[in-house]
Amino acid sequence: MNERHHPWNRHLHRIRERYPDLTIQSVSLNQDGQFNDVLIVNEALVFRFARYPAAAARLEQEIAVLQLIQNYVTLPVPRPLFYDLEHDQRRMAFMGYSMIPGRPLWRHVFDQIANPEALDTLAGQIATFLRELHHIPADVLRRLRLPLADRRDAYAAMYQRVQTELFEYMRPDARQQVSRQFAAYLDDPAMSTFRPMLRHGDFGTGNLLWDPATERLTGVVDFGETGLGDAAVDFAGILASFDDDFYARCSDYYPEMISAAPRARFYQSTFALQEALIGLDTSNADAFGSGIAAYR
Repeated sequence: MNERHHPWNRHLHRIRERYPDLTIQSVSLNQDGQFNDVLIVNEALVFRFARYPAAAARLEQEIAVLQLIQNYVTLPVPRPLFYDLEHDQRRMAFMGYSMIPGRPLWRHVFDQIANPEALDTLAGQIATFLRELHHIPADVLRRLRLPLADRRDAYAAMYQRVQTELFEYMRPDARQQVSRQFAAYLDDPAMSTFRPMLRHGDFGTGNLLWDPATERLTGVVDFGETGLGDAAVDFAGILASFDDDFYARCSDYYPEMISAAPRARFYQSTFALQEALIGLDTSNADAFGSGIAAYR
């Protein structure tokens, strides 16, 4: 394997430096992620390399979360086998784990599921996983020393950034719509009142793995945004990824989703704005363009 001119050469050197006994026979690279480069080794191992210092800090937290939740959730999640958190101009922090089989459950794949029983099974798997994750005991979570996310002041600060950094790119009616959505949240104390739970934080279709032969989920990946916060952020991921009917199916297995729906809808309304802001922060024109597209 001639690696001299491959973009993954830097990553391979990092792996070999830390794990010299690991035999590497094949490699492929995915640079499409916002925060990480993903290296597939031997068609069996996934290595994620943090592009930025902030992503390296999240990687350290993600490893701790994954190590903790293994015994609390029934769907497979990544099990960190390799990692090195040193991150500087020469070295990138990384984590490696065995690949979980399955394909991402993209929306166009979901839309092709016609069997009501398969939809019910899928809803049950998703709701059960979230219920298990959200209800890990508080005394267990204290070991992680996680900061509290999804606070009202964080969304107030986000709104300030949206006004100063994104409004200039938006249609007038889109600016008005965003202002109404944030005002409804910020002016109602009940909207920012929740019991802190461990939530996934990026519970979208690309992070749900699926076996089309059995029509069942095979695992959940990408816990880089996982933290202590509002479970409704994960419910918002269901709304954004699927539809209201499927949300209702999931709520049959997780009734708390019903009362949390107003908060979930607000969080959902911020997802594209967050993507646009991340695009600005990381000089990622594709992320910015994708996030702002619906508001132009």
